Amino acid sequence: MFKGVDHVVVAVKDLDAAVSNYEAIFGAPVSERTEAPAAGMKMAFFRFPDSYVELVSNIDDQGPIAKRLTERGEGVHLIAMKVDDIDKTLAELRAKGVRLVGDPGPGNPVKGQVFVHPSATGGVLTQIVQR
Repeated sequence: MFKGVDHVVVAVKDLDAAVSNYEAIFGAPVSERTEAPAAGMKMAFFRFPDSYVELVSNIDDQGPIAKRLTERGEGVHLIAMKVDDIDKTLAELRAKGVRLVGDPGPGNPVKGQVFVHPSATGGVLTQIVQR
């Protein structure tokens, strides 16, 4: 089942300012920066041996990060949890009645991302990741 935290995504209004702040806090430079124009977001990654912190900001006023920043402001957007067998984990979560987002359903292969709905985790979107 769950093996620990894979990564944490933090939504920020000003990516450049946040990168500078996190570089000062972590005492290390940002590992990578990229954009996902189709999703309307830009990202910066701080990679560690077994996990990473991802800062995300919106490119324009469209997309999920723009919506999140408008509705809830800056803060933790999601926590991604590592699992060793995503199919088994999903089956166990379904059996417990946990509400999932992106679940392909029993017997179907996972093709995208799967999340535990925030209503089940105190408002925190939780991604399930098998590496």
